[in-house]
Amino acid sequence: MERKKVLGFWDMLLFSFCAIFGVEAIAITAAIGPSAVSWWLIIIAGYFLPAGLIAAEQGSTYPAQGGIYTWVKRAFGSKWAARTTWYYWISLPIWIPAMYIAFAEIFGHMFFPDMPLWAQVAFGIVMIWVTVGVNICPLKSSKWVTNIGSITKFVVVGGMITAAITFFIKNGGMANPISLSGILPNFNAAIIYIPIIIYNVVGSELISSAAGEMKNPKVDVPRAVILSALAIGSLYLLCTLAMWTVIPIDQIKVSSGIIQMFIIAFNARTELKLITIVIGMFILSTLFTEVVAWTLGENRTVAAAANDGDFPKIFALLTKNGAPLGASVLSGMVSTVIIVIYGFLANDAGELFWNVTSFCMVVGLFSYLIHFPAFICLRKRDRDIVRPYRVPGPDWVAYLLAILAGSFILATVVILALQPGEDFFRSALPIMTGSAIAVIAGEVLIIRKIAPSK
Repeated sequence: MERKKVLGFWDMLLFSFCAIFGVEAIAITAAIGPSAVSWWLIIIAGYFLPAGLIAAEQGSTYPAQGGIYTWVKRAFGSKWAARTTWYYWISLPIWIPAMYIAFAEIFGHMFFPDMPLWAQVAFGIVMIWVTVGVNICPLKSSKWVTNIGSITKFVVVGGMITAAITFFIKNGGMANPISLSGILPNFNAAIIYIPIIIYNVVGSELISSAAGEMKNPKVDVPRAVILSALAIGSLYLLCTLAMWTVIPIDQIKVSSGIIQMFIIAFNARTELKLITIVIGMFILSTLFTEVVAWTLGENRTVAAAANDGDFPKIFALLTKNGAPLGASVLSGMVSTVIIVIYGFLANDAGELFWNVTSFCMVVGLFSYLIHFPAFICLRKRDRDIVRPYRVPGPDWVAYLLAILAGSFILATVVILALQPGEDFFRSALPIMTGSAIAVIAGEVLIIRKIAPSK
């Protein structure tokens, strides 16, 4: 069907920023300590910017609805495209419950401190189906959710910087002494740093999932992807430094570090409750809009694959406005089942849920292990195609960047799957088993849906 061209440059820039920049991740990385700075710089240079440049070239050269699915299909054919899409999509409905459990916990902390577990689960289910509702709205309407989400993230960042400046002026210095020796990378702890930071910078390709609904993808995709990558990398570093200014590193609470930061910086008692509520509401907004951004992109990817016959047709069902009805509803159903299972297991086996969440991240990263080789293949094979944007430099530079980015993804997958330093049977084995099941399920789907001639 003919899709309405509703995404302009600013929509795409804000969409990318909303999907990738997660304020909830700032406290987690800040708690790592000063060496997080060097690891941020290493991963921004070694993965984030190369991945952004590659996504900019792919998205502007092959501006078709479905993004990563269409690129892999052009490079390696339907089977590998279907595998990529399966890995890309299946992690989504398992990740969503984790986000909305966190959402419910923050909401409960603000308004209902004694909210029981099943109330949190019910709250999460409501949010899951609100997300489905946003996904089946026309993109000209749903794009405003991610646009507003980006604005709220900027507000939180501005508030953090203000809090840091206020604390610095009041106390005449930072809460933590930051030295050059402390900033240098700690390679012994790389198994902690790499997965955390990589998790927070994947998604440069996501906006191209809606390429068929863009006004001028050949020009706007490179600009949006590269500018958002530069802004995201800079703000992660700036916000981490702001948090270190206010909170001693060994006292940072990874679940509520931003609120903790405001409470310390603005310590007048009459202000505490108001500050907590206002900042908490902004954080809730950023969590919700981040989920919406990923679902808007990934549901369109799987819908494009289904429309080409590489996925069950139910995923291809669209509303009259071209929104991915089938994929969105199926995602909501799976997420609902997962969050209910969490409710039954959380009291005595909560660790299992987080193992499942780690496994879904592993499976989701499998798609990137296919994406970067596909880029190299298309660069070699489609030499005569006009590329509105090219990764700067000769071909070997582009190949090197793709290999470098793929190497970071591979390292992350290995670390998450093996869980070094943890009990193998309690941590690594469930993740490996879940990943194996996901791969086998994907292969069954591919065999059933794709004819040998393809």
